[in-house]
Amino acid sequence: MPYEYLLTYHDYLNAQRLYRRHRPLAAIRYYLWIWVLPILGLVATVPFILGYLGSTSDKMAAFAGLAAAGLWFALVIPISRLITLRRCWKQLLPPDVRDKPVTLEVTPEQVISAIPNRSEGRFFWSAIQDYAEDDKIALLFIQKKKFLFIPKHALPDAAWRELKANITNFGSPT
Repeated sequence: MPYEYLLTYHDYLNAQRLYRRHRPLAAIRYYLWIWVLPILGLVATVPFILGYLGSTSDKMAAFAGLAAAGLWFALVIPISRLITLRRCWKQLLPPDVRDKPVTLEVTPEQVISAIPNRSEGRFFWSAIQDYAEDDKIALLFIQKKKFLFIPKHALPDAAWRELKANITNFGSPT
């Protein structure tokens, strides 16, 4: 039986969070790029700012390049991450189909996911490589970095039981 539901940007962000929790290397990469490097960038600008404001402003020219790189890491990387997330969301669901429900059908043979006027994917259970879920969302991994995300509000309890039974029987749950 097909189920229809609306995907939201919040669902997309929940899927990204669960992906990072499920794939430790992706989490390490994320925290390194989005948190550690910007913090180090800010730390690199502190000597330049303190020296420039202090009496040794003529000696601070040597630190100008380091300070510029630090500000770049501190500002550009987090802002570009937010822009990239929005761009990916808009590519997944453009504004003209965002108000139309996504269709998901779970059968004993396959999972059928359809975005109206965009795409339809049919995935046999043997093609599902991995599965992850939390209290907000579930991910069906088609490839290592590609997954279908299904919000918990999308399916009734009976459909979730059927989905989990099919994953246990045919997929490789973790």
